[in-house]
Amino acid sequence: MNKIISFFLSLKLTVTLLALSMVLVFAGTLAQVHQDIWTVVELYFRCFIAWIDWSIFFPSAWAIPSVKIPFPGGFLLGWLLVINLIAVHGAHFRIQVKGGRKVAGIVMLLLGVLVTLGVMFGWGTASVATSESDAFWRVFLRLGRGSLAALVLYVACILLYRKRAGMVLLHGGILFLMIGEFATALFAVEATMTIKEGETVGYIDHSREVELSFTEGSNPAFDQVFVVPEHKLKSGALISRSDLPFDLRINRFIKESSRPQLLAAVPSALRENYPAYEGYGSTVYVAEASESGGVGGGRNAPAVDVDLIDRASGKSLGRYIFSLWFYPNFVNRAWDMPQTIRAEGKMYTVYLRSRREYLISSEGNPYSIKLLDFVHEKYEGTQTPKDFASQILLINEEDNVNRELRIWMNNPLRYARRTFYQSGYLPGDSGTILQVVHNDSWMIPYLSCMFVFVGMSAQFIQSLRRYLKRTDACVR
Repeated sequence: MNKIISFFLSLKLTVTLLALSMVLVFAGTLAQVHQDIWTVVELYFRCFIAWIDWSIFFPSAWAIPSVKIPFPGGFLLGWLLVINLIAVHGAHFRIQVKGGRKVAGIVMLLLGVLVTLGVMFGWGTASVATSESDAFWRVFLRLGRGSLAALVLYVACILLYRKRAGMVLLHGGILFLMIGEFATALFAVEATMTIKEGETVGYIDHSREVELSFTEGSNPAFDQVFVVPEHKLKSGALISRSDLPFDLRINRFIKESSRPQLLAAVPSALRENYPAYEGYGSTVYVAEASESGGVGGGRNAPAVDVDLIDRASGKSLGRYIFSLWFYPNFVNRAWDMPQTIRAEGKMYTVYLRSRREYLISSEGNPYSIKLLDFVHEKYEGTQTPKDFASQILLINEEDNVNRELRIWMNNPLRYARRTFYQSGYLPGDSGTILQVVHNDSWMIPYLSCMFVFVGMSAQFIQSLRRYLKRTDACVR
């Protein structure tokens, strides 16, 4: 009786958690009207407590006051579901064998875990993956590799749990999928690579982080780059670096800046309160803006208001506004607005840019990608892409890699634990935009699907056999 009561209590808890999850998804969807999609993901789903603004549930015209309501976040609900699943499993699915069979089952279980890890981390696969010509067969082969791990684990479940083997494997697949989502949320990294035809690029842009870069090019052999990371660009901060001839006083860090427009076209009331900037700030107007929202998700464009301070005299060398809108890769190379600063006889080119990461292979050697050709063909009379592809040259001299490859829709390049997807293109089809993803848990959904499929199939066949036996007995 106690087991039955505990079962229904756990079922009630599961239903409650699922209902709360649906409410959270609904609130997160509404919040995207006013906030960037990645901001919503962080504030609602990748947190333990989500503070939901009550006003999102009403039309904007109603002018409902903004009141923050605490609600279980995605991480909290997810972990509660994981704990509930483990508790139910521990209470109702116990190992039913002893002795040598138990030892054999544990050995087979460890073998299954080893095979699963091998599939996850690509043991036996090539370090440079040319995109397969058929996306269907690529997915089919991945599911096939997942089925190998699932079958080994199913044998282990049969040895340990006998008739309940299928249900145990099914639960394991669901649990594995949930843990994989946590791993993706915590460790997966997305970035972009923007390349013009004929250009070679050896870095990626992390679009959700920025940095203030100073490039000094007096050395003909190489440019010296000095970078101030975003976490130091706090309003009111004074930044002093020995490698720069001046200090930086951060007047204000702006989370979302407006698109630049000619200062002369701005209403005089706004111009009166606009600071007297040097550089582009003297001719264009950049101010704080509301965060981008919408179904497609906006692109946050931070800006920073900076005074350059002479270290010796303490006097200002000029006040500047640096916006991500000035960085060419942010605007798909539509324009380029570098600001130059002269100090102690040296010229510095300054950008507030997306955080840059230089590409390093698994062996620790730098590599780059050259865009040989970009193809963007459409079906005649429509805007539907017919061929949307980048012909690239992958260059890694230290690892003796010099390969010409093709990246096109649904056929990415996988190299050095990163996946390069065809994502967009530059104006006039002059170049390509690749989405670059680093996610070591990307195979988990394939594995989880096969665990659930094998477990569910085994449980169905077992139930069908019992039903047929009962039917046959009744007939006789």
